[in-house]
Amino acid sequence: MSYITDLRHFLDEAGEIPSALPKPARELASFLALIVDAVTISFPEQKWSIETGIRCRTPGCSGETVGALDSADEPVHWYCLECGEDGTISGWRESRWDNVDPRRLRTDV
Repeated sequence: MSYITDLRHFLDEAGEIPSALPKPARELASFLALIVDAVTISFPEQKWSIETGIRCRTPGCSGETVGALDSADEPVHWYCLECGEDGTISGWRESRWDNVDPRRLRTDV
């Protein structure tokens, strides 16, 4: 299964994952936020095959989620090495899980 998500759709006005969300939506939002956190912390030094340490959320799968980010203006891509579940996450910029340091981005390339 492929997911195309916008992190902002899961957040309240304060940029938090509301506890009032139904449990499945809260769990998906938390999963996506963890991926954004793990992928953006090493960007731009590492862009592809970023090991997140996050276990796949597919029932019965014990694979690890890997991420990629080509540009700070694009969605975060993620996929499971074992079952192939994958997706993209947009709307992550300026969220509390966005670790991209604008000072490290090169604009002269």
